[in-house]
Amino acid sequence: MGNQKKNADRKKKETIIYRHQMLNYGLYLSQPEDAGGDIPWHWHDEFEIGYVAEGSILYKTNHHEFILNSGDGIFINSGVPHYLHPVEEGRKVNLHTHFFDKLFLAGSPGSLFDIEYITPVQEQKHLDAVPLYQNSAEGRRFLEKMQQAEMLCLKEEKFFELRLRGLLSELWETIYTWAMEKKTGEKSYNSLEDERIKKMLSYIQTHYDEKITANELAEEAYISERECYRLFRNSLGTTPTEFMISLRLQKAQELLRYTEKSIIEIAHETGFGTSSYFCKLFKQKYHLTPNQYRKYQEHIKIS
Repeated sequence: MGNQKKNADRKKKETIIYRHQMLNYGLYLSQPEDAGGDIPWHWHDEFEIGYVAEGSILYKTNHHEFILNSGDGIFINSGVPHYLHPVEEGRKVNLHTHFFDKLFLAGSPGSLFDIEYITPVQEQKHLDAVPLYQNSAEGRRFLEKMQQAEMLCLKEEKFFELRLRGLLSELWETIYTWAMEKKTGEKSYNSLEDERIKKMLSYIQTHYDEKITANELAEEAYISERECYRLFRNSLGTTPTEFMISLRLQKAQELLRYTEKSIIEIAHETGFGTSSYFCKLFKQKYHLTPNQYRKYQEHIKIS
């Protein structure tokens, strides 16, 4: 059940592809060729819990940021925009991540479990993410159960689905407690800004291979161009142009790894227009030309 893939097609949000669709759960283990680069701003409807098996990584939401080292983990709530960046450039980062939607624990929409325990967490916008540090007692307990769940999935022995649901239900009790604690003592939360950011990110993710202006993004979220720039700067710490370039480079990486398309084809398919402009930005970001990157990835696969 390991190595679930995340949809790389042009979707408005990231879609998790489960091996067992009826289970509404997926385990993703980083592959060697995945290591070393940013994961641009994105979100998904699934809840996410995972840990760093190797390396160090910066997790950012549009409200918080955490540095996680090897052995540390994190919970990301449903629908939360987040971004990942390796702390040490060029060093391998290995992530083990569980994705599951509300039906995995609730059984069906509107069930007692959904109404009483799942939806209240999903709707608690102050609970965007919680870091899990191995040097704290609560963090260690959570991480140990998470790793037990991983072993159940990898072995796939009889009844593993029931045992997996039981383990994650135990973890959910802790997550639910966090959500209830967040109800008090928090400053006012502007959910409208988050929805506007998500609308603009969706538009870019759908049209990244086209020419996109800040005015088009602003119109998508029903705001002014000035407000568009403010939201990107204050919520994501970047500009619309910088985000578009980052996303296009990530898509280019995927095409270099998994296809035999030429550099010119990839430049056009990812919205860079010319191969020279694409190669210039790619080398600035990764310190390798696209051809060097492709050869390096091929070397990793062979070794």
